[in-house]
Amino acid sequence: MAGKMIRLSFAAVLIVCMQIAIAADNPDIRVLMTTEELRASGIGRLSDDEIEAINRWLVRYTAQDAGEIMDSSPAVQEISNAPIRSAIDGQFNGWDGPTRFRLKNGEVWETSSTRRYSYSAVDPEVEITRNWMGIHRMRILETGRAINVRLVE
Repeated sequence: MAGKMIRLSFAAVLIVCMQIAIAADNPDIRVLMTTEELRASGIGRLSDDEIEAINRWLVRYTAQDAGEIMDSSPAVQEISNAPIRSAIDGQFNGWDGPTRFRLKNGEVWETSSTRRYSYSAVDPEVEITRNWMGIHRMRILETGRAINVRLVE
């Protein structure tokens, strides 16, 4: 179990590093990783030349292989299918057709249905799951009501 968690954690760190590296002009793994990640990985013990070699590999890897691995890696698939638990930020009055919800985690989701549901709450907790077809469903934990949603931000 611990080995699986380490692999999943490493995959998550690698995904974040890849996304940041793609956006950066000159990615440096020392900037991309937290202090704890640097210490745990041992990268801090490498010479500047060795770190530069890793940085070059990171650029080459993200340009050539990252997309394919992100689509097929079982570890990445498991992370991307994990439920999202958060809370709607502020007043919630249900949904009526296309309704947007900003979550406390910063994500913005929008309903993909014309259904209506009226319920008032402040900061209600939600869980968003993804089914085998890739459709996301947001459930209000207090009431159990759910609706299909899509990520917009």
